Amino acid sequence: MIVKVQLFASLKEALGETVELEVPEPATVSSLMDSFLALAPQFAYARQNLNVAVNLEYSAEDRTIEPGQEIAIFPPVSGG
Repeated sequence: MIVKVQLFASLKEALGETVELEVPEPATVSSLMDSFLALAPQFAYARQNLNVAVNLEYSAEDRTIEPGQEIAIFPPVSGG
């Protein structure tokens, strides 16, 4: 399955606003991250710190991804 992923912050600066990833079915956040890090191995060191949102919700590694869902990957955020 091909998944369109929106990127933010340093990921966006390095790779652009969106990437398309091929993810094996059944697709999960974990398999999505495997595909993302195959595309961008320079971010492998940060895997445990990268956040994935599916349909605007933070998502665990075991969450299933369905076709057409909105996916985003971004580094940790902080505010003040």
